[in-house]
Amino acid sequence: MEIEEVAKALSSDTRLKILRLLAEGEASAVHVYKVYNERFSDRRERATIYRELEVLFKCNFLVKTYKEESKEIVYRLAARSINLDLIQMTACAGP
Repeated sequence: MEIEEVAKALSSDTRLKILRLLAEGEASAVHVYKVYNERFSDRRERATIYRELEVLFKCNFLVKTYKEESKEIVYRLAARSINLDLIQMTACAGP
């Protein structure tokens, strides 16, 4: 992943808050939406939360899995950290 993509993905306060929520454990988009609006004063529309989840997924910050038992897609962090290679200007998920 290019460092510009990482910087852009992490430049959104909303996306950073979503990452903090998902650091607590996996959750569906509906759950993220509800908890986000309960916990933070800057309320967001459901479509905004869904869009931001997809941005984070496309940048490989999140993994999404279909849960057969609940019939929903859940998101979780792909890694607890990222490593920046400032020489090659790339980023990759860490352990």
